[in-house]
Amino acid sequence: MESVTNWDKIGLIYGLLFGFGFIYNLVVAWLEQHGYDEGYTALLVVVGTAVTLGAMAVVAWPCALGMLGAFAASGFWMVLGSWWRHVQRRRRAQQLAREGR
Repeated sequence: MESVTNWDKIGLIYGLLFGFGFIYNLVVAWLEQHGYDEGYTALLVVVGTAVTLGAMAVVAWPCALGMLGAFAASGFWMVLGSWWRHVQRRRRAQQLAREGR
Protein backbone atom coordinates (compact mmCIF):
# COMPACT_ATOMS: atom_id res chain seq x y z
CA MET A 1 0.00 0.00 0.00
CA GLU A 2 2.84 2.43 0.85
CA SER A 3 4.45 2.05 -2.57
CA VAL A 4 1.17 3.02 -4.26
CA THR A 5 0.98 6.12 -2.06
CA ASN A 6 4.60 6.99 -2.85
CA TRP A 7 3.99 6.62 -6.60
CA ASP A 8 0.92 8.84 -6.31
CA LYS A 9 2.97 11.37 -4.34
CA ILE A 10 5.82 11.19 -6.86
CA GLY A 11 3.40 11.67 -9.76
CA LEU A 12 1.89 14.72 -8.07
CA ILE A 13 5.33 16.16 -7.34
CA TYR A 14 6.46 15.61 -10.94
CA GLY A 15 3.33 17.41 -12.14
CA LEU A 16 3.93 20.31 -9.76
CA LEU A 17 7.59 20.50 -10.81
CA PHE A 18 6.52 20.48 -14.47
CA GLY A 19 4.30 23.48 -13.74
CA PHE A 20 7.03 25.15 -11.70
CA GLY A 21 9.46 24.70 -14.59
CA PHE A 22 7.04 26.39 -16.98
CA ILE A 23 6.45 29.35 -14.65
CA TYR A 24 10.12 29.62 -13.68
CA ASN A 25 11.04 29.76 -17.36
CA LEU A 26 8.66 32.73 -17.77
CA VAL A 27 10.22 34.45 -14.74
CA VAL A 28 13.75 33.89 -16.05
CA ALA A 29 12.74 35.14 -19.52
CA TRP A 30 11.36 38.30 -17.91
CA LEU A 31 14.56 38.76 -15.88
CA GLU A 32 16.63 38.33 -19.06
CA GLN A 33 14.49 40.84 -21.01
CA HIS A 34 15.04 43.46 -18.33
CA GLY A 35 18.71 42.68 -17.73
CA TYR A 36 18.21 41.49 -14.16
CA ASP A 37 19.83 38.12 -14.80
CA GLU A 38 23.24 39.54 -15.70
CA GLY A 39 25.78 37.98 -13.37
CA TYR A 40 23.17 35.87 -11.61
CA THR A 41 22.73 32.90 -13.96
CA ALA A 42 24.37 30.53 -11.48
CA LEU A 43 22.02 31.73 -8.75
CA LEU A 44 19.01 31.10 -11.01
CA VAL A 45 20.23 27.53 -11.50
CA VAL A 46 20.70 27.12 -7.73
CA VAL A 47 17.13 28.30 -7.06
CA GLY A 48 15.67 25.88 -9.61
CA THR A 49 17.72 23.02 -8.21
CA ALA A 50 16.73 23.87 -4.64
CA VAL A 51 13.04 23.81 -5.54
CA THR A 52 13.47 20.39 -7.16
CA LEU A 53 15.38 19.03 -4.17
CA GLY A 54 12.80 20.48 -1.80
CA ALA A 55 10.00 18.80 -3.72
CA MET A 56 11.78 15.45 -3.68
CA ALA A 57 12.42 15.81 0.05
CA VAL A 58 8.68 15.28 0.47
CA VAL A 59 9.19 11.75 -0.90
CA ALA A 60 12.55 10.84 0.64
CA TRP A 61 14.23 13.59 2.62
CA PRO A 62 17.43 11.62 3.39
CA CYS A 63 18.01 11.10 -0.32
CA ALA A 64 17.22 14.76 -1.08
CA LEU A 65 19.58 15.86 1.70
CA GLY A 66 22.33 13.68 0.24
CA MET A 67 21.73 15.17 -3.19
CA LEU A 68 21.80 18.68 -1.71
CA GLY A 69 25.28 17.96 -0.36
CA ALA A 70 26.37 16.54 -3.70
CA PHE A 71 25.06 19.55 -5.66
CA ALA A 72 26.65 21.94 -3.15
CA ALA A 73 30.01 20.21 -3.50
CA SER A 74 29.94 20.03 -7.29
CA GLY A 75 28.41 23.46 -7.87
CA PHE A 76 30.27 25.59 -5.32
CA TRP A 77 33.17 26.52 -7.59
CA MET A 78 30.90 27.07 -10.58
CA VAL A 79 28.77 29.56 -8.65
CA LEU A 80 31.81 31.30 -7.18
CA GLY A 81 33.50 31.38 -10.60
CA SER A 82 30.40 32.76 -12.29
CA TRP A 83 30.18 35.62 -9.82
CA TRP A 84 33.93 36.28 -10.07
CA ARG A 85 33.85 36.42 -13.89
CA HIS A 86 30.89 38.80 -13.78
CA VAL A 87 32.66 41.13 -11.36
CA GLN A 88 35.78 41.08 -13.55
CA ARG A 89 33.73 41.93 -16.68
CA ARG A 90 32.08 44.83 -14.87
CA ARG A 91 35.42 46.15 -13.64
CA ARG A 92 36.88 45.98 -17.16
CA ALA A 93 33.85 47.78 -18.59
CA GLN A 94 34.06 50.48 -15.91
CA GLN A 95 37.79 50.92 -16.54
CA LEU A 96 37.21 51.28 -20.28
CA ALA A 97 34.45 53.82 -19.63
CA ARG A 98 36.77 55.86 -17.41
CA GLU A 99 39.43 55.79 -20.11
CA GLY A 100 36.89 56.97 -22.67
CA ARG A 101 37.08 53.89 -24.91
